[in-house]
Amino acid sequence: MKSLAQRRQSAPSLIFVKALNRSRSVSREGCFSPISPEACPLVQSFMCHNRTFILDGHVQLKTGLQTQERHLFLFTDLLVVAKSKSHSHFKLKCQARLCEMWTAFCTEEVCEGSTDPERSFVLGWPTTNCVANFRSAEQKETWLSFLQSRIREEKEKDYPKSIPLKIIAKDVGTCAYSKTLSVTNVDTANDVILMALQQLGINGSEKDYKLWVISGREDAPYPLIGHEYPFGIKMSHIRDAMPHGSKHCACPRQLQGSFLTEQLPQELQCQFVLKPSRLAVCQQLNDLSQKSFKRKRSIINWAFWRGPGTHLDNAPLSSTSAAPGKLFGLLLTAICEDDNLPKPLL
Repeated sequence: MKSLAQRRQSAPSLIFVKALNRSRSVSREGCFSPISPEACPLVQSFMCHNRTFILDGHVQLKTGLQTQERHLFLFTDLLVVAKSKSHSHFKLKCQARLCEMWTAFCTEEVCEGSTDPERSFVLGWPTTNCVANFRSAEQKETWLSFLQSRIREEKEKDYPKSIPLKIIAKDVGTCAYSKTLSVTNVDTANDVILMALQQLGINGSEKDYKLWVISGREDAPYPLIGHEYPFGIKMSHIRDAMPHGSKHCACPRQLQGSFLTEQLPQELQCQFVLKPSRLAVCQQLNDLSQKSFKRKRSIINWAFWRGPGTHLDNAPLSSTSAAPGKLFGLLLTAICEDDNLPKPLL
């Protein structure tokens, strides 16, 4: 048994060891971690009587070739993405309603370069996809479990559960036409493609077509990978069109009438367009040239497809281009060595 004096002498050293371990932990994280998340001004600004703080943590968000250090704050109905300024101050970058979010594992479709599947998954909200890369497999599993659970619970509380969704078909057949489908809050983009093909009487699968989003909030049409929720994307636009006092609510009861139709202002409308996928068009070109090469679709690819315009007709997805199978007037077989594009183009 140590005497009281001995215990008093050893106390400072124990405090120092704990402080040293804590500082090492912070340095390993490579970012600021809030000492008490609930006391952070950013967290306090989102707290209300029907919202509870759940979890926070550091993450790397990767899109294409870009990697950003971010801090996530999870609430019962919201995910807040922030940039660390200090232990208690964070700059808000974006926020997403959980009922409009999704998770997936197609990391190669979203970012370039290798990612560890044990520590990463795809995290998205209208109309964003990014790879969330965590420090450990345990941290990744914790966040994935909480997010999936909260997204599922918020979708169960969603109102309404289904909405009419107009799908415009372009470059399918000889003319453009549309169908209005009843889409639920758990239907993925691939589900909607299959429903649209059935309603339009078109043969094919979800691999042959892509669903694009056109909205006033985007500079150009946005192609969906397939795991996203079109319901959540459209409802995000509708909720943002609501009066200020209710648009932040997860399920405002005013969501009916003109808000669920195309009677919104042009800048607030959200259109969905069905077009043949780039992979399908590439396959047609390959058949013509009797060559085959593998094309990986990623966030980098569609960034170049988007172009300067805001009309989907500007996106180079049309199967009726003036010179199919050619690049700058030359045949692909003439400029590709070993089925690879020239390095300057890559």
